[in-house]
Amino acid sequence: MPCTPGSTPPTPAAGSPCPSSDWDAIATDEKAVLAERLAGWSEKYPDVPVQRAVIRDRPAHALLLQAAQAQLLVVGSRGTSPLAGVLLGSTAQTVLHHAPCPVAVVRP
Repeated sequence: MPCTPGSTPPTPAAGSPCPSSDWDAIATDEKAVLAERLAGWSEKYPDVPVQRAVIRDRPAHALLLQAAQAQLLVVGSRGTSPLAGVLLGSTAQTVLHHAPCPVAVVRP
């Protein structure tokens, strides 16, 4: 079942790839998670400017748009394939090859 505006996504048990239609609630939750994960780092490294953004887009596309104004783009590598520890994920791979600035791929 494709995701279309106004469609009702299947139940979570069905493994729906469709995002929820309530983007505002999702964005609010994700901003809180981002703030929590970055808490303390600005104080520890006050000379490093960090731009926080929660964007509704394909990950690689959104990162490449943000990279246009960046001096450095830092991305994680959490691929979901069995070779995730050896190979880069598709988003990191795309950004690494197309970003207009240096890219640091970090592992958790």
